[in-house]
Amino acid sequence: MRINGTVWSARDIAARIDHTVLAPDATRKDMENACVLARAYGFKAVFTNPYWTPLVAELLDGSGIAAGISAAFPLGSLSTDAKVAEVMDAVARVDGKPCAVDMVTNIALLKEGHFDDYTRDIAAVVNAVEGRGIIVKAILETSLLNAEEIRTACRCAAEAGVDFVKTSTGRAGAPALSHIRIMREALPAHVGIKFSGFGTLNAPELALWAFFLGADVLGSPCGDVVVDVLSSGYAEVGMLAGS
Repeated sequence: MRINGTVWSARDIAARIDHTVLAPDATRKDMENACVLARAYGFKAVFTNPYWTPLVAELLDGSGIAAGISAAFPLGSLSTDAKVAEVMDAVARVDGKPCAVDMVTNIALLKEGHFDDYTRDIAAVVNAVEGRGIIVKAILETSLLNAEEIRTACRCAAEAGVDFVKTSTGRAGAPALSHIRIMREALPAHVGIKFSGFGTLNAPELALWAFFLGADVLGSPCGDVVVDVLSSGYAEVGMLAGS
């Protein structure tokens, strides 16, 4: 597959995917299966709810694949201290193994115009893990925001020092592809974009367009399907799209 003039192998695509296992009824077996897939495909990370983080970190140990911590998931309306405590508890339990944090932001603060508080809430988590080599993403829930709110949220998250800004958990509705360009225009070049929360229906097609529009990383519970389809059935379409 070729996008924006660059040829991507199946492994290249997989390295841009955070595989997710976030169902409340997910079991140990689901975690084991996800980590087997992650190793086989070479995903960027496997994101689970924090209870499973130590197990996932152990199962992925030595692979270079991060155990993803889904913090304040899925609502974001914890106190700042509670968010930091949740993240640091999970970080402590991975015992130095690679991990990453996706944190749901406090959407009410943004909606009410408390932009300094919104930024400080994000920055508290960023500062708590500073120096540990942990990537932090701020989840906006773009389906709940208008274009100007998305721009403002991106500027606040960048000011807070995040590595990526992420569209959605998917729990409050799927993001639109158009959100990617709004985000890219509002963010400095060094802050990446994660497109997620778009579900499983037509996931490979949505993934293709998301990459084409400028998403750097995808979050999906069907990362294997996305890789298989994009690296085979959409190879020719990808070349046309990227030419």
